[in-house]
Amino acid sequence: MTPPLAPSPRGPECPPAVVLEALSAGEPVPAASRSHVEGCPSCGGQLAALTAGRDAFLRARPPERFLRQLERRAAARPAPGSWRRPWLVLAACVPMLVGVLLVPRLLPREEGPRYKGNEFRVVAARAGGTPTLLGPDSPVRAGDALRFAYEAPEAGHLLVLELDGRGLASVFHPFGGGASVPVAALQRDFLPGSVVLDDAPGPEWLFAVFSPRPLEAAPLLAQLRAQAGRVEPALSCPDCRVSALRLQKPK
Repeated sequence: MTPPLAPSPRGPECPPAVVLEALSAGEPVPAASRSHVEGCPSCGGQLAALTAGRDAFLRARPPERFLRQLERRAAARPAPGSWRRPWLVLAACVPMLVGVLLVPRLLPREEGPRYKGNEFRVVAARAGGTPTLLGPDSPVRAGDALRFAYEAPEAGHLLVLELDGRGLASVFHPFGGGASVPVAALQRDFLPGSVVLDDAPGPEWLFAVFSPRPLEAAPLLAQLRAQAGRVEPALSCPDCRVSALRLQKPK
């Protein structure tokens, strides 16, 4: 996983760069860290640069408009008379539906979590390209910026975790965080911030873990690391809803 900031030239008393990333994305941070950033010119300058970059990304790729376009495509129906060549209609519709309806591959049910797929959406953006909604085994590459959306059935707490081809597990949302963050019920817009993929080999597994209660990331990350190399890693989390998506990194 590529950090969003280079190693910071700021002083040893300054908070880590991930705190500035969280602030720029509107995510909660400790009050002491927020107070330091507000009074530190070096941290304030880096925060301003991060915020400007985020705003530019959102202006170039408005998430709400993109999701609405996908919904309109999903609602489209074949034109009258298309029954004459049903095999052509099927060939045309299948790729569109795969691109529109993100239904991640469901993992085997284990004791505890309920595996779902429709709540979790992932979009990849490349420099100069159009954002693409990812489906199971979609190809991605180093440098792709990923954004996430999660439609929670009720207010609760969310973590987005990653397991890469080297067996390293990380927290993608909140980026680098140690615990879940609150998520509102039926929120359909993209989550704040984005994550840039590094050159780790595939496959790349993403897990959205939703719970009505706060979650610590460390036990779940340990579960994923212990399953490095498995064909289908799984998470055990009581009372959680787990959505999983496998992405491929072509060599």
